[in-house]
Amino acid sequence: MAHTLKVVFKSDIRGIAQAGDVKNVSPGYARNYLFPRQLAFPATASALRQWDTVKQGTLAKAERRRESSQTLAQKIGSAACTLAVKASPEGKLFGSVGKHDILNALAQQGITLEKHMVVLPKPIKQVGVTTVTVQLPAGVRAALTVTITAES
Repeated sequence: MAHTLKVVFKSDIRGIAQAGDVKNVSPGYARNYLFPRQLAFPATASALRQWDTVKQGTLAKAERRRESSQTLAQKIGSAACTLAVKASPEGKLFGSVGKHDILNALAQQGITLEKHMVVLPKPIKQVGVTTVTVQLPAGVRAALTVTITAES
C-alpha cells in the first residue's frame, strides 16, 4: 500500500487540481515538486484555517476590484469623447487618432486609464463615430463612443 500526503493546492495545475483543492498525492511529488515551487502546502488543520482566511480576503479584494471596475465602466459608457482633427473635405484624416489621443481626451474628463486597457485594433483614420472597447480589471468591458470631427 502506497503512502500518500494530503495537500492543499495554492494554484491551478492543469489536469491535476484547481486552487483550493485538497488532494492526496505521493510524498515525493509533494516534497520534490509542489512544495519547492510553492504550488501546494500540507493540509494540516491550522494551515486549512489560515488558507480559508487568506481565501476570504482574496475573494473580498476581487469583489471590490470588480465593483470599482463596473463603476468605471458606467462612467466610461456615459462619457462623450469628441476629438477635432484636421481632415480632408472627404472626411479622411491627415494623420490618425490612436490610443494616446483617446486617453488624453478621457483624462481631460477626469477618467484615467492605462494604454493597454483601450482595445483599438488599428488607428482611426476617418471622420465619424467609432465604438472603442475598454478592457478593465476583473474582466469588465466598457464601450466608449469616440466621435471624430473635422477641425475647421
